[in-house]
Amino acid sequence: MKKNGMDLFKEHNKGVLVENKDKKIIVSKIWRENSFHFEFNNKTAMSFMKTMVFPKDLFAIYHMDKKMYEFIYLPLLEDYSRSFEYIYQGKSFKLYYGSPTSSFEKLVKHFVLDNSVEYNERVYGMLSYFNFYNNKDRSLIPINFFVEGDFESMLYNDQISFFKQVNFMMKYYDRNSPYILIFDTNEEGVNEIKIPCKSDNIPFPTILNSKKYDSTLLDLMEAAQHASSIRLKYIFYYQVLEYCSYYYLENGLKRKLENIVKSPDILNANLYSSKIIELYSDYFKRNNDSQRMESLLKDLCSFDSIRNEIVSNADCFLQDLCFDGGLKIEKLFSRKEDIDNAQNNIMSVIRKNIDTIRNVLVHARESRENVVIAPTVKNNALLRPYLYVLRRLAEEVIIKFE
Repeated sequence: MKKNGMDLFKEHNKGVLVENKDKKIIVSKIWRENSFHFEFNNKTAMSFMKTMVFPKDLFAIYHMDKKMYEFIYLPLLEDYSRSFEYIYQGKSFKLYYGSPTSSFEKLVKHFVLDNSVEYNERVYGMLSYFNFYNNKDRSLIPINFFVEGDFESMLYNDQISFFKQVNFMMKYYDRNSPYILIFDTNEEGVNEIKIPCKSDNIPFPTILNSKKYDSTLLDLMEAAQHASSIRLKYIFYYQVLEYCSYYYLENGLKRKLENIVKSPDILNANLYSSKIIELYSDYFKRNNDSQRMESLLKDLCSFDSIRNEIVSNADCFLQDLCFDGGLKIEKLFSRKEDIDNAQNNIMSVIRKNIDTIRNVLVHARESRENVVIAPTVKNNALLRPYLYVLRRLAEEVIIKFE
């Protein structure tokens, strides 16, 4: 029996969901996207999709009948024309910018934005095209990027490697060149991550009273909040601890300095300047960066400060975190019950783990071992629980830092 367009489409797009609802055919999970779907009146209306494949890692459509990838770009104010040949492993590919295919235009006209929208490049791109085709604003020029060639003899992972190389070379020659959106969708072995909030356990205060906080620290928090990369967020939050630990004086030294400045004859510079220099010299000899941060967290934070961050994603701290690239962070607890009876050294262990992760992110590899944290979706998810702990520590330090 001859297969209809919908059957062929489902056969070529295993991860896409096709349902019958309210006498309509609803197509969702295209590109694993939850923020929009497509609605059709009947099977015939979607017959044009029978040769279209929606790869999970690319914001693109592979047209099987044309052996062509169509990467979705945007309607622009000016035309963007470029074409070139790319030789990859002895095979020739034709790459160019041009008008969207008729099948893409048909698809966009069935686009429906969902109520619960998580804005990203795919939402923005599809919504821009939806508005363009429906408003018929001819002041804009619709432009997509096309790659033609023999993809059928290439493994899918080889195709992804090819597109990464195309991105690299296009940016190498033209910094303003549009790039191919590639999404790492390898989520194997990743737990669902919850965002912990203080308001999980206590109501939001009706009155807040605070002091004037250090502007540099607030700027770092703003930078972390607006950073698009989880790796950048991590580094900015860590810089809060670095900044404070450098200027922070542990309680013992602070008391000795306070006793000096309280002396009635403090104006005797010759007597007290040497004592102050001696105190600081001894302090910096005895304390490296790690020790100063250890003192900072010991004095200003406690395990209770981050308990909610640990409990909210307890499963992540009950198992070793094995990152793509080789880095392994050992579990903090063997059982969930152990969280309520955390050992006295737990904050030191957490601080060392935070340090290790930061060092690998900044230096691309851990200095003593040949391990890295590869920039993958799985690793981003594994980083989040420690990111949330680090963020809470940074907030606590800002509030209490003098």
